[in-house]
Amino acid sequence: MIFYIPLLLPHFKQIEIGDTLTSLWSGCGSIVQCQLDNELCVIKAIKIPSYINHPKIKQSEFALKRKQHSYNVEYNFYRLYSQHLPIDAQSIDCINAINKDDEYALVFKDFTKYGFMQAGIGHIKAILKWLAYFHAFNLYKPADGLWQQGNYWHLSTRPDEFNKLKDNLDKKSDIKNAAFKIDEQLQSCDYKTWIHGDAKLANFAASECGEIRGYDFQYIGTGCGIVDVMYFMTSCFNDEQLHEYADEYLAYYFDNLKTAITTYHPQAPVNKIADDWRALWSAAWADFYRFLAGWSPEHQKINSYMLKQVNNWLASNI
Repeated sequence: MIFYIPLLLPHFKQIEIGDTLTSLWSGCGSIVQCQLDNELCVIKAIKIPSYINHPKIKQSEFALKRKQHSYNVEYNFYRLYSQHLPIDAQSIDCINAINKDDEYALVFKDFTKYGFMQAGIGHIKAILKWLAYFHAFNLYKPADGLWQQGNYWHLSTRPDEFNKLKDNLDKKSDIKNAAFKIDEQLQSCDYKTWIHGDAKLANFAASECGEIRGYDFQYIGTGCGIVDVMYFMTSCFNDEQLHEYADEYLAYYFDNLKTAITTYHPQAPVNKIADDWRALWSAAWADFYRFLAGWSPEHQKINSYMLKQVNNWLASNI
């Protein structure tokens, strides 16, 4: 029997399993179409293997526990929080979040049957608005059951990649030497919110009228909103486009953030929050670069725009 069927049986009378749409990261499960009690659904079925086979990650107990925790975080998010998100920053509809031991079945309405499709380049501004409202709505909120520091690349969760970094004799260009200060700077920001933590273009759905829904919340947790914006731009723009458009889209995000904060937190210091997050733009890029340089130093996202931001941070802080 397929492992997730026993998870579904206590919750649904009629279960018809359809096509497998895709496999999850490194054999951790699959995304499956189905019909449950006459509702067209998609199941994210999760069962983490005892050994993760990945070309860039050496198996370790630490890495395995990180992945296990990420799925528990996503389960908690859909079970406890997703239904309370505001109209301007919603997730895809989760019908049920089921867990037993190390197995999970997250059951979603099939968004393709409700006028949504995978978001694309034409939805960049709409997603930046979604991020702005998501960050504003969750400002000051404790991340109970989520990551206490959101995103999948932050320093404390990536010791293997950090240890692969080479020491540089020139301290002014030594990202390994700077890593802890970058992390401290991001963590010491006075104004924290929830960040999506994996806010790439592929993790959003869009309707024909531009309504956005987020998904894949494995790395949601506390952080500064600018981190999501940085990571989102790495998924949308190449090097040339970043040089040309990053400032424009950054301004668009902050215009929406200020409006959203005023809506949800009328007494909050809107301009101070925006200024503090804007000042961490280079730090967010430097932090992601530190991860990439240890994980995959030839990665295509390491480009001249990223290195410009890294050098801006180093010149100002080392």
